[in-house]
Amino acid sequence: MSWRDIAYKDVNDASRSRGVWVLFLLLTVLSVGYAYLHTYLGEATFPAFLGGLTNVVAATLPILAVLVGYKSVVYERTSGSLFLTLSFPHSRRDFLVGKLVGRSVVLLAPTVVALALAGVLGAVRYGTEGAAMYPWFLFASALYGLAFVGIAVGLSMSTTVDRWITFGAVGAYFVLVSLWGGLHSATLVVLHRFDATVLADIPDWALLFRLAGPGEAFDRLVRAGFDVQLAARYVGDGVPVYVDWWMALLLLLAWFAIPLAFGFRRFDSADL
Repeated sequence: MSWRDIAYKDVNDASRSRGVWVLFLLLTVLSVGYAYLHTYLGEATFPAFLGGLTNVVAATLPILAVLVGYKSVVYERTSGSLFLTLSFPHSRRDFLVGKLVGRSVVLLAPTVVALALAGVLGAVRYGTEGAAMYPWFLFASALYGLAFVGIAVGLSMSTTVDRWITFGAVGAYFVLVSLWGGLHSATLVVLHRFDATVLADIPDWALLFRLAGPGEAFDRLVRAGFDVQLAARYVGDGVPVYVDWWMALLLLLAWFAIPLAFGFRRFDSADL
């Protein structure tokens, strides 16, 4: 047996879960519904539609990723099923890889399908100019979702105390999605002795700090494929090369990998 068996079981169990079908329905309603509603919210062009859909994905996909992943390991530990799983010939590393692959499939399969449907509808309603790059948007969305799967699974491995995992998951969403821009601005103002004029001319190093937020990195990746007004602060003359699209890619990969590495270190040494 290997991590593939664990991943297959995880996906198979999820396919019978009512919650996963609710997830698929919610994603479809949000994305396809926005494709209809954009007519009343913005300019009737495909790039404008994509910019609005990006904002929808940026706010909702992390919530869904956290919900999919934050109980993935701790439930197995507290229910006792992890002892049975590890009694077969595979290691804790196999268990982690299998769980991670399974949860990623559970999130990304309905996400890609729902966003693909929204893209087709958007192209029909708002024209096909720029639609050829839509697969890039699907890739950026998938990587953005995976970043939060990594955060959630890493949290789930780090402790068996449910409330700390829940607090960590909720806190991660608010800090990394809702509050990142405000924290960045507040930090700059404090470092410059409460001189708010620094916000009008952000130092180069602070651009990288801002880009480190997963939502900012996601916006930067989307802009790399489309001429839309997302993450405009990272383009233009005089902008440092280290806030180009490849840095956004590396940062999202780091948000995926680092929490997993930290969580697995605690999980691997824990007394189960």
